Amino acid sequence: MTYRRLSQPFVFCLALLLTLPAACLGGFGGLGDFEPIDEDFERPSPILNAEGALRRQCQPDKLDGPSQVFEHALCLCGDLDDVGSGVVTRSSSHLAGNDPGLGHVGVNGRVDLVGNFAVDGSFNAAGGIDGVGDLDVGRELITGNDVDVVGNWTVGQDAWIDGDLDVVGDMDINGDLFLSGSLSAVGDVNFVDGRRGFDYRGAPCPCGRNQIIDVAAEVAKRRDLNNNDRLGSGDELILDDGEYYFARPQDVLGKREIRVVGRASIFVEGDIETVGEMNLVVEEGAEAELWVSGTIKTVGNLELGAPSKSRARAFKLFMGGRGEALVNVGNAQFVGGIYAPEADIDFVGDLEVRGSLFANNLKGTGSLDIEYDSDLSAPPECVEEFFQTTD
Repeated sequence: MTYRRLSQPFVFCLALLLTLPAACLGGFGGLGDFEPIDEDFERPSPILNAEGALRRQCQPDKLDGPSQVFEHALCLCGDLDDVGSGVVTRSSSHLAGNDPGLGHVGVNGRVDLVGNFAVDGSFNAAGGIDGVGDLDVGRELITGNDVDVVGNWTVGQDAWIDGDLDVVGDMDINGDLFLSGSLSAVGDVNFVDGRRGFDYRGAPCPCGRNQIIDVAAEVAKRRDLNNNDRLGSGDELILDDGEYYFARPQDVLGKREIRVVGRASIFVEGDIETVGEMNLVVEEGAEAELWVSGTIKTVGNLELGAPSKSRARAFKLFMGGRGEALVNVGNAQFVGGIYAPEADIDFVGDLEVRGSLFANNLKGTGSLDIEYDSDLSAPPECVEEFFQTTD
C-alpha cells in the first residue's frame, strides 16, 4: 500500500505565519494530484448497522421500531459538544458471546470535541467536526461539512469530507481521502489516493418527523390497553410479563422498589424528576422497557438498569419529552438503551453507558464512555429463535 503525504515544514510555516498567514492556512496545495469524481458518483454506504450475532439472526421483516433505534452506539439528532478525556465506543454481544461488531457514532448536527477521543467503528457527522486533541476512528470518517483538526488524528479506512479540511498537526488516513473543498495543513496529512469531490447523501440518524417514535402516543394507548390487573400492592412492586400503565410518576418512583422478574413494559405519564439513584431492579434473565411521555431529570449519580454490566438489553428507556433531560453532576452509569430523540442530555463528571444512546443534543464536561452492545437491536422473538437454533 502506498501513501500520499502532504505537509508543510513547521518552522517554514511559523515564519510565514508571522508575515503572511494565508501561506499556511488558506487552501493548502496538492489538490492537483486528486482524481476527479464522475458526476454520477455516489459514495458507497458504509456498514453502519449493528453487526451482532443476534442482529444478523433477525430478518428485516422482524425488526420493529424500538429495535432499530439502537443500531448505533451513539446517535444524535442535534449536536455533540464534549470537553473531557474522550468518547470511547466498544462493542460486544453478551448473549451470543464475543462478537466482532463495532460501535458506530452518528451525529446529524455538528461535533465539537476537546480532548482525546476514540471510535472503533465509523464516525458520521452531517454538520462537520471541530476537534482539539487526538481522535482515533477505526473505520470511516464521514461528514457533510468542514473538518478542523488541531492534534493527531487517525482514520482506519476512507475519509469522506464534503467541505474543507484544515489540519494543524498530523492526520493519517489508511484509505482514500474524498474531499470537495480545500485542504490546509500545518503538519502531515497521509492517505492512499486523493479523490476530488463527492455529495454527502443525508444525515445518519433517523430523526425525521415520520421516523421518530411518538413515545407520548404509545404511553397514551396504554391507558385502556394494559395489564394493570396483574399488579399487586405493598412497598415492593413486582412486574412479570406484560404492559403496565401509571398515570402519575409518583406511583412508580420514590422509595418504592420496582422489581422486574419477566418481560415488562412500564408506561408513565408526565415528567420524572429524582435526586440520586432511581429505585429500579431488573432480575437476571428479565427485560424491562420504561416509556415516559415526558423527560427524566436527575441531579447526582444515576444508576438505572440491569444489576450487571453484561446485560445491556435488560433495560430500555424511551423518553418523549423535549428539552433538558438526564442532567447529571457526578459519576453516572447507565446500563441499557436510551431513546430520547427530542431531549438534551447534559453531564458534568463521568458518564458511562453500557448499551446505546439516542438523543437530540449531548453536552458534557468530563469523560463519556460508551460500550455498545449489539444485542439491543434484536427484538425478543429473535432472541428466542436464536437460542432455539443454537441449542
